[in-house]
Amino acid sequence: MGLPSALGSLPLAPLAPEYGELMNHQRSAGLRHFGEALVGDGETLSFLDGLFVCAGNRRHHLSAARLRDLADARPSRGPLLRLLADIQTRDAAVLRRVLLHQLIGLLHEPGARRKAAGLDPAEAALLEQAVPTVPVLDARQRKAAESLGGLWRQRRLRAAARALDTLGPAAVRTDPALSHLASRLARRLGRCDRSLAAARATRDTEAARTHYLDALRLAADDDTATRSLITLGRPRRPEDAPLTARLSGDRVLLSWPVPDGRSWRAVRLTRGTDRPAVVPSTATTPGTRGAAVDDGPRRGTLVRYAVFPLLDGVPDGPPLVSGPLLIAPDAEDLTVTDAPARLTVRWTRPPRTARVTVVLYAADGPAPGGTVLARHDAGADGDTHTFTGLRPGSYLVRVVCHHSSPEGREVESEGVRAAGVVHVWPEPLTALTATPDPGGGVRFTGRGAADAEVRLVAWTGPAGAPPEGTGLRTDALPAALPWATYGTAHPVASPSAFAGRIVAVAVLGERALVGPSVRVDIPAPVTGLQGLREHDGKVRLVFDWPADAGSVEVEWEQEGARDRSRVSRSRFLREGLRLPIGPASARIGVRAASRHEPLAEPEAGDAVKAATDAVDRTVVVRRAPAVLVLPGDVVVSFRLVTRRRGLARRATPEAVEVTVKGADLPDSSAVGAGPPDTAARPALPDLVLVGRAGDAATARPRHPEDGDVLVRLTGAELAASPRTVRELPAGRLRPPYALRAFLAGEHAGSVRLEEPALSTLVVR
Repeated sequence: MGLPSALGSLPLAPLAPEYGELMNHQRSAGLRHFGEALVGDGETLSFLDGLFVCAGNRRHHLSAARLRDLADARPSRGPLLRLLADIQTRDAAVLRRVLLHQLIGLLHEPGARRKAAGLDPAEAALLEQAVPTVPVLDARQRKAAESLGGLWRQRRLRAAARALDTLGPAAVRTDPALSHLASRLARRLGRCDRSLAAARATRDTEAARTHYLDALRLAADDDTATRSLITLGRPRRPEDAPLTARLSGDRVLLSWPVPDGRSWRAVRLTRGTDRPAVVPSTATTPGTRGAAVDDGPRRGTLVRYAVFPLLDGVPDGPPLVSGPLLIAPDAEDLTVTDAPARLTVRWTRPPRTARVTVVLYAADGPAPGGTVLARHDAGADGDTHTFTGLRPGSYLVRVVCHHSSPEGREVESEGVRAAGVVHVWPEPLTALTATPDPGGGVRFTGRGAADAEVRLVAWTGPAGAPPEGTGLRTDALPAALPWATYGTAHPVASPSAFAGRIVAVAVLGERALVGPSVRVDIPAPVTGLQGLREHDGKVRLVFDWPADAGSVEVEWEQEGARDRSRVSRSRFLREGLRLPIGPASARIGVRAASRHEPLAEPEAGDAVKAATDAVDRTVVVRRAPAVLVLPGDVVVSFRLVTRRRGLARRATPEAVEVTVKGADLPDSSAVGAGPPDTAARPALPDLVLVGRAGDAATARPRHPEDGDVLVRLTGAELAASPRTVRELPAGRLRPPYALRAFLAGEHAGSVRLEEPALSTLVVR
């Protein structure tokens, strides 16, 4: 026989259905042949009469059990070794055949000895001598040879026949196993061809369907049987199809009923091609719907889908067939919005669309007899178009996408439709003016918007207001500013601070038109204003600082003279606000100053012009100031009138003497009349003398309720005379005790109280 013949016939094909999975594991492990995973240090692999691991004089047969033990001992090679064990369990001869196929391929390459490492040296030399007798396969032939095992198991006999044709008759004859496979394949394909002939010969639809199914059971990839069964199962009307095919972009979504637990095979049949394409499908559950997603249809082709029930991976019944479907994606997110005398159409264009056509119809639409009013070719990049010059009424818009087919033809999509209505819109407002009033507040006037309501609104958020002329639905508008009124004769002002852009919107029914705008700054009002006279002749002003104001402006008028000052917030918080006002009555006004106001006070006639000529065209509204009418400086003082009784050395207080001093004593009968230099002033406050006795007699009363009220003089009683004496009630307090007087009432802050020495107010 010679040494080369001792190996027997050498394989050209592995004929292992798992060969593709085996090669994936082998590449992941970085192995040139799977034998490298079977030997360790000091071991070699023998393959002459089976697979053995040799270590010295010992030989161990690689059975399925030993392969699984190796998988447990070598976790990194575990998946590969377990797959080899499964192949060995199914057919022990196949595993040796696969190894020889891989070794032959390596020995046909340069550096063969280095690549085929780990083998028994004598057997490796023997194999190297035998390899020249084996035909050398190119890459295409080698791929065909390695696919035969899987094709045969899947009963894809037509593909197996094409693989054998790729190898060629001469190569097939050199491998007895391949020759045997070719003989079996020819017999089965002969039976398949006879079933196809019988189906074509009969005129009975059910009989033809049975013959075609017989052919598919023999050759699961027979294109003729597949196409014929799809043709016989076509629904009469697309809406009656049990298999639904829906286009979603460039993908097709399939759905069908699943009455039992069988698996299914989905295929796509494209017009103009002979070979159906298999579509991956997901596992199904009885009582649900099967599903598959086809990512492979080509744009511009007409396709039809079918799903075959399977038994052991072979079609076992007639298919469910869909209606025809044109792979021409439509535009998405179609919207139609109206504006005065126009409709704006927006859409999302599918990728790689040649061009888009937008058609405007009358209300009857694109049905036969429908009137086409306008047509626009948006090109390949357009995604919006506006039809102008339209009368109020109903319209219909259709957007069609044009795609290129594989043959270069232009294919139109079905088109998406949307209705649009051009409403009656208000006349636009052409001008808006905000005119500050010298006395405080602002008037809003303008032109246009006849027969429409004009609302003054403010858009918040980073986007701001839409451009002038934008049409909106009324319910999309922000709420109207409650204080801002358009076209009124009296000035208006916000109850709190306002700084922003006010937009005038013309409203008519459900439609609104954005008009011009103006930026307005209205400082916050000053509240809680009080004036307290101090001993140094100044008046301290106390009030709640207006929100967001950087400074306030103070103006006072006294005895015919006027003066003003501006105080910043930081200075107010640090030092307070004191005015150099004399003892006469005065009128004081305080208002918040806008950040857009100039520091210099404009003349009276230029107040409005200065307010509108501010930086960034902001209209500054000078709010009416908070006014305080400060009475003339009035001082109320008192002293205790004491008297010694009998031989007692200590004087006992018997009465209190109250003195009222001022530039002009107030008159309680003339409250609130005239300007500050001639008007009557508010009534004087009450004076209350309080005493507190007991262990804490040396601690003076802290407020009018902190002790016994001994004397109360009303403001009218104090105003009646500059000097009033009132006796203290006898026996109310026994020494020791302390006395203290308080001013009470709404005018207590405008009158100063001078007290005698503290030692005179403690009675021991």
